[in-house]
Amino acid sequence: MGWSEYTGGALWTYRKLPEPLLSRELNRLSAATTISGAHCVSLQPCPNPEAASQDRYAVEDWHIGSGNWRFAAIFDGHAGHEMVDHTVQNLPSRVKEALAASVGSGDSDIDVRVVSDCIKRAITAFDESVVADLLAIFPGGEEEFSKLSDGQISEVINSAEHSVKVLRCMRGTTALVTLVDPSNNNLWVASLGDCQAALGTRETSGGWKVELLSTNHNGEDPAEAERIRSEHPGEAECIMRDRVLGAIAITRALGDHLYKLPRIYTDRIFLNMKQRFKFSVASVDEILPRNITPPYLSNVADIQHVRLAAKDSRDKPEQILILCSDGLIDLYSARMSLQLSAQRWVKAATEGTSGEGNAAARLLRDALGGGDVTAVSKMLTVEMTSRWMDDTTIIVQYF
Repeated sequence: MGWSEYTGGALWTYRKLPEPLLSRELNRLSAATTISGAHCVSLQPCPNPEAASQDRYAVEDWHIGSGNWRFAAIFDGHAGHEMVDHTVQNLPSRVKEALAASVGSGDSDIDVRVVSDCIKRAITAFDESVVADLLAIFPGGEEEFSKLSDGQISEVINSAEHSVKVLRCMRGTTALVTLVDPSNNNLWVASLGDCQAALGTRETSGGWKVELLSTNHNGEDPAEAERIRSEHPGEAECIMRDRVLGAIAITRALGDHLYKLPRIYTDRIFLNMKQRFKFSVASVDEILPRNITPPYLSNVADIQHVRLAAKDSRDKPEQILILCSDGLIDLYSARMSLQLSAQRWVKAATEGTSGEGNAAARLLRDALGGGDVTAVSKMLTVEMTSRWMDDTTIIVQYF
């Protein structure tokens, strides 16, 4: 797998799959499907249940007023499944309800700013509802639970009624949400975290113009790092090693309330949960002294709007929208920049025959090794008990 420098030359067994078995196995493992015209795949090939994918996605058509809105989203969960499951099950309906209340019948011209604000507010309100469920467990707030022993708090929060509410706050997820209006003229992209959206437009020359429509919200982004430093003056450790509080890479997310609530909530509530935190680069003991003036993570989405060509236009160019979790980015990152990767995504999704007509499957195949049957076979069949690639989810839509 190219990891010998880290593993002392360890080797793992894999099976080389011939075609067409290899393509069929890729489609099976990635659950390649088409939903309302959107091509979708989601892959985590490691069979260990503890390595099960924390990616989720949703594709829905909403009839609001007299028109049909197209919704698609990818959620990349981390540190557990509780928050990402709650998000995919509930956030789409929250956005739909807010949109219906904002645009009314939908018969008049759509106000782009109204829709943008609607999406942003709905996402933030959803995250705030998650922490509100936690706070409702102790209506008296810090004054109430500070008087209780650890044993008393543990009995309350680990009950069947309350445990999942606490775990949602301890876990987190990124969010990439897109919306297209009934006229097919307007596209909105809302993002928190490091999933990406790229729009490809066919040019008259036959080539593709590719635009990145999402911001990479992580500590390596200078603007995001500076935003956090400006919000926490004098706190040198608010950003360490390109990570928030030296621990989490992303700077915007849903959940992750360790980074949003005062330290006492972690000391007295989160650390009394039977199910613990799951960190990869830092311990709670390291993080907590740096939690001085929360919140450090933002739940405010970055919104971009793009005007698409009218669907009834005679010269309407072919357009393709690609949404992906950061697993796809990682599969290309060693080879090219994000912009070049996006250009490669569009090329892979629109050319070739791998994937039997599913554009997302064609793109996933290219990322795993393309026509190199041995390379793709390794990625799908290597016999390891820990994950060897990140969860990877792709949605492809045509306009």
